[in-house]
Amino acid sequence: MKFSLNNIRTAFNKNNASNESQDAEYLEKLMAPIEDKPFAVSNNNIMFAGMNELAGYYYFRAVIVGKFKVKTFKGAEIIIKCKNFEMTLKSNMDELNSDFGEVPNSFITAIDFDIEKKQIEKLNKSKIQSLRVISKRQDVTFKTAESES
Repeated sequence: MKFSLNNIRTAFNKNNASNESQDAEYLEKLMAPIEDKPFAVSNNNIMFAGMNELAGYYYFRAVIVGKFKVKTFKGAEIIIKCKNFEMTLKSNMDELNSDFGEVPNSFITAIDFDIEKKQIEKLNKSKIQSLRVISKRQDVTFKTAESES
């Protein structure tokens, strides 16, 4: 059996290009029924996010649509990376469960993360570059629309 390292590299490069085009098509299908502008995007997921306040309690709500699928009793965390600092937030609930999405092989996952008022003020003064969501076997890095331009 004879093989060439160049042939293997070529095969992997073709596969990567194919995967990138498939990912782009998948994201377009996900966005089609949604009117809102996404907060951040990864290869196979779209994140809608924002700060909320309820009776003096602040939280960062993230809704992830795509291949991010989780069922856990250990919660999640999000690492928000800005230009000058990094912030880690824990989910306010330990039990998380993704729902099926409208597009085949897609899921909808809503996660609320605890955040303090001081942290919100710090985030408002800075520009978010990326967000990393970690839960059970899932670890996805999102790039914000502002950081791509």
